[in-house]
Amino acid sequence: MGSGANVAHTIDQEEQGISDIISVAAACKFLGIHRNTLYKLIQANEIPAFRMMRGGRWKFRRSELEQWLEDKQSRARL
Repeated sequence: MGSGANVAHTIDQEEQGISDIISVAAACKFLGIHRNTLYKLIQANEIPAFRMMRGGRWKFRRSELEQWLEDKQSRARL
């Protein structure tokens, strides 16, 4: 019984990791910025973003964007 619970827990963690990945549109909505602004941040290497494959669409981890926002807000307060 114990090993079944471990497998279910591992699957839940994997699903959370997948659901943490969001699209450009979702990132724009989450950050409250325009699509063009997001692409400028990507090109300037100022925001954590990745592509699943070469030439593919940009993707983001919601957790990394949350941390990025917190860092930006902390620096703005200084």
